[in-house]
Amino acid sequence: MISREDEWLHPAGPDSAWQESFYFNWADPDRRAFTLARIGYRANVRKTDGLVISLRDGELELYYGPADLDHDGPCSNEDPTKGMLAGDFRVTMEEPLSRWRLQIEGDRGMDVVFQAQTPPFDYHGDGGKLASTMTGAHFEQAGRVTGWTAFGAGRQQIDARGQRDKSWGVRDWDRLEGWNWIAGQFGPHLAFNVMQTIEAGNPLDNGFIFRDGENRAIDRCTIDYTWADHEHRMAEARIELGEAGGPTHEIRAESLGSFPILRGDVWIEETHAAYTCSLAGGAEVQLGQGVVEHVWRATPEEIHTRSARLAAIVPALRK
Repeated sequence: MISREDEWLHPAGPDSAWQESFYFNWADPDRRAFTLARIGYRANVRKTDGLVISLRDGELELYYGPADLDHDGPCSNEDPTKGMLAGDFRVTMEEPLSRWRLQIEGDRGMDVVFQAQTPPFDYHGDGGKLASTMTGAHFEQAGRVTGWTAFGAGRQQIDARGQRDKSWGVRDWDRLEGWNWIAGQFGPHLAFNVMQTIEAGNPLDNGFIFRDGENRAIDRCTIDYTWADHEHRMAEARIELGEAGGPTHEIRAESLGSFPILRGDVWIEETHAAYTCSLAGGAEVQLGQGVVEHVWRATPEEIHTRSARLAAIVPALRK
């Protein structure tokens, strides 16, 4: 069971791949912009990784990745209430399981606050299965994000919906087969999150839908993609979520823009998505936004043929 104490860092296990990370995203209501931000610690090699990526009108406006930074002392000594740093990127906990502040100092900066609007959902305690290559603890929350960013021309005011997660344990990048991580928000009373991991070629379904004031675990999920210019880059998707012991809901996703992240041969395709949700029982169709994160292992040839998309990151780099 997730508690407030889990917002602080945990003692690391012995595996060199042990990590602990804090992740946030948000999409503005006019469908023009999507941002994700993460800070993570690889305790046994004493490294800190940061990442902030933002799309506007379907194009990258910022890519800031202060990664592989040497960490002075045990990572578990970090105090989130005093601010965790990766380069100029700072993440501060103002209230456990409720309120976080994210800032970038200097040029092309930001100052936003994530306010949770759902209880935390515990993937291991409340959900189904995850592949053994994933971390041993993971929880999610949907919320509202307010503040400002200045990634492009001028300062943009932010009043958006978003998602956060926290995970800790061993993530084995050398063995993982891929996943679909999908999150969407439709307002303060409706949100969903899917984490479909792959093990021995089989999908393992996990996640929840937040409605009627509570998180409801899902026990079945189908995802049918329509690819864009190449396989694994989403144009559209049809998602069916089945509540555990309950009804099935249909969600349709449309790409508003995407960008790749490459880690070794692991290709991470991040897609800013617009959603249409039809709840079971003929309830009113709801419109929302969020992200579809599709992860797969790419061959050298596949990486080569997609290299132009990776090169497009360069103009958006924040030094």
